[in-house]
This record gives sequence, structure tokens and C-alpha cells, in this order.
Amino acid sequence: MAYLKPNLFIFIKNNGMPISAMIEKVAFRKYWGKRKDKATGQMVRARKSMPYAICKVMTSKDPEIALGAQFTIVGYKLQNVTVKGKTALAFHNKYEVEFADELGNEWVRRLILEESADDSK
Repeated sequence: MAYLKPNLFIFIKNNGMPISAMIEKVAFRKYWGKRKDKATGQMVRARKSMPYAICKVMTSKDPEIALGAQFTIVGYKLQNVTVKGKTALAFHNKYEVEFADELGNEWVRRLILEESADDSK
């Protein structure tokens, strides 16, 4: 899993139509998972959190992706790469990225708005 930090460059290969973006903010999604209890050996519910990045498209050769579009991506799907001596993050396709302006992704818009509201407080 890559270390997510604000202002890191993200490169998405996207089948010959590359997309580049910058991380605007790093946040955590909390969810209920299961883990094994050490004392009893049984599976119990536990709170877990997963890092994700809120990103903004800087350049895109894909006509479906607009400049300035915001999206979220979970941290474990990105890979660290070094480009010209600087750290960048690479990803292979756009289909696992959640764009805020796509149909059916109201939850992504709400997630981005909640995070930006937390910043303003």
C-alpha cells in the first residue's frame, strides 16, 4: 500500500489514455469489520478504518474525464513509483476510481463535501 500524502502526483494508465491528478486531501473511511478475539478465538465485530485520497484531475486524454473532476481512491490500490527522482503514485485503470460527477455516485459527492466542511471548521 502506498503512503498517501497531500500534493502527491497520481498517474492512471487507463488503456493508453492517461490521466494525471493531485491528491487534495487524505481521509479515512470507518467501517465495521470482523477480527478474531485473542481470548476466545471467536470472530467479533470491530471498527476498522481505510485510508483514501480525495483527488483532482490535472490532465486527461480521456474525453469522458473532465479537467478539475474530483474523485476518491482507496490507498491500497495505488503503487509507489519514482519519476525523475520524485515520488509519485501509479494506478492501472480508471474503472476502480470513484468519480463524483458520475451517475450513481452521490455518496462520493457527499463524502467530498463532508471532508471539505471538516476543513473549514
